[in-house]
Amino acid sequence: MRQTIQLLLLVAFLLMACQVSAEVVDDTEDDVFHIDLFVVEETPESGETQAPSETLAISPVASPAPVQTPALPTATYRPSDNPQSEVGEDELLLSFVGDCSIGDTIKVIKRKNTMTGMIAENGPEWLFSTVSDIFHADDFTFANLESVLTDRMAPLYPAKVYNFLGPSSHREVIAASGIDGINTVNNHCTDFKYDGYKDTLANLEAIDVVHFGTLNPFRDTNSFKDLGRIEIKGVKIGITGYSYPDDKVFPCIEEDIRLLREEGCQIVIVSLHWGTEKKTVPDKKQFPYAKKVLDAGADVLWVHHPHVIQPVYFYDGKPIFFSTGNFVFSQIQAMDDSSGIFQLKWDIHTDGTVTLKQFEMIPTMVRHNREYRPLLLEDTKDKQRVWKRIIGSDKEGFVRLPDAFGETGKVLIDEDGTLRVP
Repeated sequence: MRQTIQLLLLVAFLLMACQVSAEVVDDTEDDVFHIDLFVVEETPESGETQAPSETLAISPVASPAPVQTPALPTATYRPSDNPQSEVGEDELLLSFVGDCSIGDTIKVIKRKNTMTGMIAENGPEWLFSTVSDIFHADDFTFANLESVLTDRMAPLYPAKVYNFLGPSSHREVIAASGIDGINTVNNHCTDFKYDGYKDTLANLEAIDVVHFGTLNPFRDTNSFKDLGRIEIKGVKIGITGYSYPDDKVFPCIEEDIRLLREEGCQIVIVSLHWGTEKKTVPDKKQFPYAKKVLDAGADVLWVHHPHVIQPVYFYDGKPIFFSTGNFVFSQIQAMDDSSGIFQLKWDIHTDGTVTLKQFEMIPTMVRHNREYRPLLLEDTKDKQRVWKRIIGSDKEGFVRLPDAFGETGKVLIDEDGTLRVP
């Protein structure tokens, strides 16, 4: 009887998705549904008007006017000059972290012991205060935003277990963090409908943070395409992002890489919200797809979504971060709390070319329950435990991190792709 009821509920849910002409049903945190690629279409029934959204009382800063933001004009690169960078002029250091839920679920957000409550109590600098010095000391820091920045309180699916949001004032948390670039496309980016997504983009623009991600690339409406373009120390860097990519979306990724290369990018990064939640190793099918992305001309493949870190591999001398895990997160279920800051360093040559020379991981722990800030690990055994988590097994055609990486957390990369522990 119970199985029959569950089956009927599932059928009813799928019928509702068809009525709104969805290309994708947004997945739950347990990965029950992955019907297609993107997020659910938001289409009010004919003749209905939507009630005004409730405003969060805790937000002292109003949302900027929501705007649909197209990709930056071709060959327009945002200069990035970090005055606090500790990196020499002949080197380039980029940092990558995983899922950052800078807020809470709508069900608990007004409670005092939430992340939102702690930010309100301690100020916007508090959440990333344990790691902001590291972010400010590099040349550029990338993160995945696993929540919406909006003052709207009407979720797309009220019955969904996890609808993540932070008030617009939480943009100041990002502004103080040292994070410079944000991936915005994932399975939570439209938790508060497309207006909520537009609010997120507008809030990031208000603090001059680069954002990137392609949403609904095969639609005529509610389609967003942002290619991140930055220039650091004369080096042009391009980044594109997608959620749940498959063979259908690969030509879009390939075209983005081609465009960025034609514009003169020396480094092209592909950001994918991808993989199986809570799984500590990549899916087998991800390896050939990663190979295709790097063969298409990408230099770095940066992945998030599984909520736990996964092994790092190299292909043709190019790094694949199969999962950078959670970094700051308000709702955390029983899963490994290992995390870290994934850093890549390039040499900048006198002729303007660049060569990848080093990968290093700074281990952290995801903290929650009245704290939420990432904990920098200091004990050698604790750090080595995390480093060993990202050493994978042998995979044909790919290079795993050497066992000695588990002792040092750093490898040097030779021009032929050989990895050496210093």
